[in-house]
Amino acid sequence: MISSFNSVNAGFSVRGGERDSIVGSVLEIWRFRGLVLELVRRDLKVRYKNRVGGVLWSLFPPLMQVLTIWLMVKFFFAQISDYSSHLMAVMFLWQFFQNTVLDASQAMIVNAPLARKIYFPRAVLPLVTLISNLLHFGVAFLFTLVYFFVMPLGHPTYPGGIPPFFWMAPFCVLGLGMFALGIGYLLAYLTTLYDDVKFLSVTLLGLFFYLVPVLYPIERVFGQAKIYPFYMLNPAAVWLVGFQRSLLPPLKGFPTVYHLPFDWLAIAFVVSFATLVGGFWIFERSKWTMMERL
Repeated sequence: MISSFNSVNAGFSVRGGERDSIVGSVLEIWRFRGLVLELVRRDLKVRYKNRVGGVLWSLFPPLMQVLTIWLMVKFFFAQISDYSSHLMAVMFLWQFFQNTVLDASQAMIVNAPLARKIYFPRAVLPLVTLISNLLHFGVAFLFTLVYFFVMPLGHPTYPGGIPPFFWMAPFCVLGLGMFALGIGYLLAYLTTLYDDVKFLSVTLLGLFFYLVPVLYPIERVFGQAKIYPFYMLNPAAVWLVGFQRSLLPPLKGFPTVYHLPFDWLAIAFVVSFATLVGGFWIFERSKWTMMERL
């Protein structure tokens, strides 16, 4: 087994120059696209093994969070009209971001036995977690749309048809996915070096939750003129607000944020793409170091 593994590595080392570049690494991942699909299928099968509810269980944690937060706001804070709808619009997307970051950070550790046996681009492993969580989010997104159309929300756009900024929703999911995967690549590398990165990641994501407009509406921040510009430099906040605005109109009784200016979206895209490229570059540059640590 060891000799065959070394022979495979030797065969690929001939093209080391190609694989050392980012473009070459991406092309190599594309050549292993069949493996990506197989690992995604395996991940879904393992995750829902012996679960009667199947993929519907992916809806349960964020729904419980929505219910808990809604009850807390309803009985202990000032009344906010249609708050549950706006919470529903971003809670599943936040769950997608959080799960992608955490799963990607553990991808090398969890798949260490497979990575030690055969050769394949190691960057495939965090990518698989993104695709798998994206499929879960797709189910949650359909559930959200059904909720919006069925519940008596009082929004005139839904009885009359699709909201005008609905086209922004996939773009916001793509942007947040890039940002999450970039962070995931970086954490996947650090996790192989330091065991406590796993626990630190969970803690920091818990704190990061309060730096994005999930628990509170963006209108609360928009009213603070000195804070708002710095707050929106966070790409995750921009993607969550953009996604929310693509589905629902602004909350009533607050300073209005109908849609995001192009400047904020452009900055968020550049930062997210740079995070993805930077995280991927660090991961690829250190992939053999990681293999020695596994």
